[in-house]
Amino acid sequence: MGGWQLHTLIARSISGSVWAGLDIQTGQTVAVKLFNRPPIAVAVPGTTTDHPWEFLSGLNHPGIVKILSHGCENGQHYAVMEFSTQGNLKNTLFPGQKQTIFHAVIWTRQILAALDHLHQQGYVHLDIKPENILLFPDDCVKICDFGLMRPIAAPASVPMGTPGFMSPEQIMGQSLDRRSDLFSLGAVFYRWLTGYPAFVGNSTNELLHHTLLSTPPWPSHIHPDIPQSLSHCVMRALEKRPSRRFVDASSFIQTIDESSIHGCEK
Repeated sequence: MGGWQLHTLIARSISGSVWAGLDIQTGQTVAVKLFNRPPIAVAVPGTTTDHPWEFLSGLNHPGIVKILSHGCENGQHYAVMEFSTQGNLKNTLFPGQKQTIFHAVIWTRQILAALDHLHQQGYVHLDIKPENILLFPDDCVKICDFGLMRPIAAPASVPMGTPGFMSPEQIMGQSLDRRSDLFSLGAVFYRWLTGYPAFVGNSTNELLHHTLLSTPPWPSHIHPDIPQSLSHCVMRALEKRPSRRFVDASSFIQTIDESSIHGCEK
């Protein structure tokens, strides 16, 4: 395809497939996403473009995966992105295995900084989950897969997202804003700290039901070494009502920093 050779299938989802590829001109290893359908147009304030990958190419932030190129060839829409040799953070999760508090915190802070940047541009991601967080050297993490991205406060629509990480308002098909992303990241943060998902179910419907109505155990009740203040921070992000969550990503970061956990070792 174009100037890239596709080699190995990395992942497949409802939106398309991701391949490891080679930039023929530079020899650089890249990730190439092939879409099952044309990307959904999004209105970008202050510009004349409504192409989501055109918009994402201009998002220069260390916590957002770099878009190197995008286009359509023979009817196949694609996007070329920087490649992570360490894969996504779903690969680091095993039942009952938690991350160190140090890693859970620094990864969450980085994702919050990236979300803050995206939110300031007027958009929400709507699919924050370990599989959409890539790991790079020096414990750097980056958000990828913007297939569900929408303008903040977009009109209510059909439910969208990943069960177990979707916010209650996503499940109900209600209007969404930045606090929806914070709920999803709260569920990821909970998983990293405790080793267990915040919400469980024997079926998709049961999982969604528990997300709407059940409150998970506090992380500090599962692992007493987790500071109570940090545990409270996670549970606030997982509040059912958006008005009870953090108002934005920066206030989430501030509360993490005030939890006095910087002395935690790797």
